[in-house]
Amino acid sequence: MSRPRVLLAGAGGRLGSVILRDLSESWDITAAFGPGCENGLGCDLLSPGDRRKLLGMEFDAAVNAAALSSPLECAERPAECLALNALWPLVLARECRLRSVPMVHFSSDLVYSGGNPPYGSDSPAVPVSIYGWSKLMADVMVLRNHPGALLLRTSVLCGETGSRRRTFSQDVLSGRLRRVWVDSWRNHTPLKWLAGVLPGLLDDGLSGLAVACGDTCRSRSAYAEALLARRGLPVEHLQQEYAPPGVPSALCLRGDLVTDDLELQ
Repeated sequence: MSRPRVLLAGAGGRLGSVILRDLSESWDITAAFGPGCENGLGCDLLSPGDRRKLLGMEFDAAVNAAALSSPLECAERPAECLALNALWPLVLARECRLRSVPMVHFSSDLVYSGGNPPYGSDSPAVPVSIYGWSKLMADVMVLRNHPGALLLRTSVLCGETGSRRRTFSQDVLSGRLRRVWVDSWRNHTPLKWLAGVLPGLLDDGLSGLAVACGDTCRSRSAYAEALLARRGLPVEHLQQEYAPPGVPSALCLRGDLVTDDLELQ
């Protein structure tokens, strides 16, 4: 039985690199990296020409893990944020619908305001940042243009990644991160688990919006302490602080797909 041909956008990111690493034996992956990559297919998703070249390839399904994911960078580069986070998923959704192939798009808990938890797939979304708005715009446009697509809203991605951008858990375990917030609550989500559920979701033909996350909502400080304790590492160096203004406080999720938030870290 031949492996499905899967187009993976954002293969150099924190999530995309794990999907590429863990699913290459199950899928025949066309991996689209960002511009300037040394290996694989370099693709600037902000370039119409590069997008046409990428979408001219043959594929049986598409997974979009590409995003400008830093809220601070999105605030500094709003046009790029909207083009990559909202307009590119729309282009991909239209192409997937034309081909009648499934698509998985990753969204974020930052589409919610953080004032009325817990949040589920049926909760009203009111972002407080341009990053959150760009992700919400993509959610709405993808489903309107490809009703067969699957949108997975998730939270802080943790675990080992092949990306140059480290995860929160990597920074905690390495000792790089010492200041942790006591008033920012999230469902920290293992990358390896999130990548691992994708083949089953595509095989089952699931569509619509679902929340996929760690099963426990913890503050940044509580998660860091629990992670270090599980590894038998000291926690005394952690400095507890309040989050800066503008950071949503309580983004606790009601997951449709959940796992142990400390698993595989």
